[in-house]
Amino acid sequence: MGAETAPRLPSLTVQVVEDACAVIALRDSQRREPPRRHPRTRHRWHVEGRRLRARKARVKDVAVRCLDSPG
Repeated sequence: MGAETAPRLPSLTVQVVEDACAVIALRDSQRREPPRRHPRTRHRWHVEGRRLRARKARVKDVAVRCLDSPG
């Protein structure tokens, strides 16, 4: 990592933390998969999973833009 990256480090650090939180939340959600015999609960679980995956994708997009932005 060069000196030109230093000004972007605080933003990048925030993105790393956000990504870690998103990964933990997604894994927690996956671990709580409800039984198939509870369709409403499964539906809410699927909605939560989609929301968490969208959050993770947004965090990734911001991190990529942070790294790709000119110095």
